[in-house]
Amino acid sequence: MQGPKIYRWGWRSVGLATVMALLPVAAWACAVCFEGDDALARGLNMSILFLMSMPFVIFGSIFSTVYIAQKRAQRHGGKGLAWTQKESAQ
Repeated sequence: MQGPKIYRWGWRSVGLATVMALLPVAAWACAVCFEGDDALARGLNMSILFLMSMPFVIFGSIFSTVYIAQKRAQRHGGKGLAWTQKESAQ
């Protein structure tokens, strides 16, 4: 029973891939390839750099917040941050 459904799904995906490969609109997907100017290329490059830097900024801010909280807890006479009730009772 599963065989014909999978067989049809496979032909549909092959047909869709063929149509997308043959469409001339797919060739215009690159904004800088055809009639692109320097401002457009610079804008695309800056947006890529901005999006690539965001995971590092987010991870760095979370890490620095935890690190500063740990150092403050150690400075006030404790062993550090108490993550469980068992650790805070000691």
